[in-house]
Amino acid sequence: MQNMELIEMGRVMRKYIRLYIWILVFLSVVTLVVSKVLAEEWSYKDDRSSPEALIESYYYAINHRYYAQAYSYLINPPADFNQWKEGYGDTKSVKVKFGATSPDPGAGQIYWALPVALLAKKTDGKTVVYSGCYVIHMINPGMQGDPPYKHMGIFRVSLKETNQPFEEAVPKLCK
Repeated sequence: MQNMELIEMGRVMRKYIRLYIWILVFLSVVTLVVSKVLAEEWSYKDDRSSPEALIESYYYAINHRYYAQAYSYLINPPADFNQWKEGYGDTKSVKVKFGATSPDPGAGQIYWALPVALLAKKTDGKTVVYSGCYVIHMINPGMQGDPPYKHMGIFRVSLKETNQPFEEAVPKLCK
């Protein structure tokens, strides 16, 4: 009788082991699918190859709530990161339009005065248009012999709310 009981227990255990393996396989597949979906939703942009690309990357970071990344584009950032971040608390997204700019090199430094218009969508559904200039700075890469490398960055910002339509709000010149 004991052998029959052991055989039956073995069958039952094999069923539970098979069930356990199927559950593990199922959970593994679900985990892979969910991970793939999350990986596809995640995105990143950090382009400092031109003044326009820098500002696009800055607002890409703001739009995705990557505030530490956006803060890193500022050459002289405000001392209080959290207060700066809270300034974007009611911002849902920002769209940027650029005017013409050209480099102003001198003594190993390169500056660009970049005219911009911003269309900011707020979390309450309202939109606000800003007009102004970004001053972009970069140390001439050929003059940077020692690390750390200093990237192109936002040196100064001058923006004002405007009643102009977004499409017409880019200033002709930066003052």
